[in-house]
Amino acid sequence: MSATRSRGVSVGDYHKRVDRVIDHIRAHLADELSLADLAAVAAFSPYHFHRVFKATTGETLFELIQRLRLERAAAALSAHPRQTVLEVAVDHGFASAAGFARAFRARFGMTPTEWRAGGARRWRARRQRKTGKEVRKPRTARRGGASQTRGKEVAMSIRVTQLPAYHVAFMRYVGPFGPHGIPDLWERLNRWADAHGLGGPGRIALGIAYDDPSVTAADKTRYDACVVVPADFQPDHLVDVMDVPGGAYAVAEFVGSAADIVPAWNRVFARWLPDSGYEPDDRPCFELYRAAPSLDAPPRHFRCDLCLPIRRAT
Repeated sequence: MSATRSRGVSVGDYHKRVDRVIDHIRAHLADELSLADLAAVAAFSPYHFHRVFKATTGETLFELIQRLRLERAAAALSAHPRQTVLEVAVDHGFASAAGFARAFRARFGMTPTEWRAGGARRWRARRQRKTGKEVRKPRTARRGGASQTRGKEVAMSIRVTQLPAYHVAFMRYVGPFGPHGIPDLWERLNRWADAHGLGGPGRIALGIAYDDPSVTAADKTRYDACVVVPADFQPDHLVDVMDVPGGAYAVAEFVGSAADIVPAWNRVFARWLPDSGYEPDDRPCFELYRAAPSLDAPPRHFRCDLCLPIRRAT
């Protein structure tokens, strides 16, 4: 009996179960998160779960929860300037402004107030200088193509609309955003989807980046490549399933290369959002791909919709 069970559990199964816990934590960051409850989400014994989690992710449960709360709070400080620091702290699971300020300074080297008063911009500029070299290295030999468009302002068509919820099968990548890891992930998902009859002209796919690479360490950023599946779809050892919530979204049409997509997201947040009358809602942003996203020309360019969850500004 035990031998049969051991053959049925793979490294991929462990990662999927830990990923469910991470997704649960993301959805309940302001709540009390106990070891016993999180172990139950993963269907592990609480006695062993902490060690399994650390071995799988490289972080303890407390380290992950604290980091995600601080990173989400940092985004909220910038996105919701009318909220007080105490309101942001309580909304993200901290009991007091003082405790939040201590944890924030330990993570970002400044107070929440300093972050709002220009510190966020300086932090992101330093992060982008630090990580940009790694992203650009494979492209230094190419002087045409994406490098010519990097300095251009690309006009964006943005509309506010209601999007449905999507039930998706997904594969997850953890590591630096750039020209290798995420494209390789999509190649694996596309092969899997084709083998399961989920390709073709009617296919809808989503790319979900959970972390801001200008805030989160590159080796901890997470990205899901997803394809929409029927409600009764049964996952296998290569994919898991989840529901992506619907609701109001600002949808920006995008055409370009992988090097252009982060600047395009930045324009949505920095240029469209402040004067829109909306603020970001607490749902994941995603890229929406319909049918075949690739374009014949220029090479390595694709089209998608950048979908930002929104609510009316208060």
